[in-house]
Amino acid sequence: MFCSNGDNSFRAYLNAGTENLDEILSAGSPFLTMMDDLDSYLTQHVSGPAVAPDELVVHSILINSRFLLMTAFRVGLTGHAAGVYPILRTALETACYALLMTEDESQTLTKIWMSRNDSPDDLKTCKKAFQAPIKAAQKIANKRGPGLGDWMYKLYESSIDFGAHPNAKTVTLHTRMYDDEAGLTQFENVGLYAVGNHGYEWGLLACVEMGLATAIILSMTHPVALSESIQALQALNDQKNSLEVLIREKHSQSE
Repeated sequence: MFCSNGDNSFRAYLNAGTENLDEILSAGSPFLTMMDDLDSYLTQHVSGPAVAPDELVVHSILINSRFLLMTAFRVGLTGHAAGVYPILRTALETACYALLMTEDESQTLTKIWMSRNDSPDDLKTCKKAFQAPIKAAQKIANKRGPGLGDWMYKLYESSIDFGAHPNAKTVTLHTRMYDDEAGLTQFENVGLYAVGNHGYEWGLLACVEMGLATAIILSMTHPVALSESIQALQALNDQKNSLEVLIREKHSQSE
């Protein structure tokens, strides 16, 4: 037997998501605090008004990655846990493109990327030039910090498993089947989780962890890593670790 909570309209989805967003903005949350801190880091050290662009095309890509992260955060705060992964993946991949362009002193990659849609041949050239951007960025990141690239790549792959591609976990993790008191089998698919729910907070944890990975890759696009920037990233990593402990302790019984 299939059942719903009544109104399955688009407007009902919007209203429920807005209610979740309003609730967490009003009550506050350590996840929301880290999202604020991540964005403050990006505006201060990566792509904000005070950051002088090294190259305008790459700088525009950095800004785009930041806005994609903010979009993913907003979707996560509405409770749509499955919906964050495609956006998070694109934000991270965008950061990786920027890193590859920055490492290319000839700026050939930038020119190829800008010419992508000029002709069918240019499209083929661009696809070939960026054939494995995440793997290439992984190698660069590992040179900057042992294991950083491997960690980033694992997160990228996990985003594909959990929703950036139409893989099984995209739907099975949000689907429930159970027998009710009348002996009927109920099928439930969760579109939006309530604030504080296990699924809600795991979605937010994905946001801040992939947000941190994206921030680190974006930081590598600048030739000089300031000690202040490194300290800020370490503080963000500490925040992320604390949130992971918090969520595991809070929801250990429901796992």
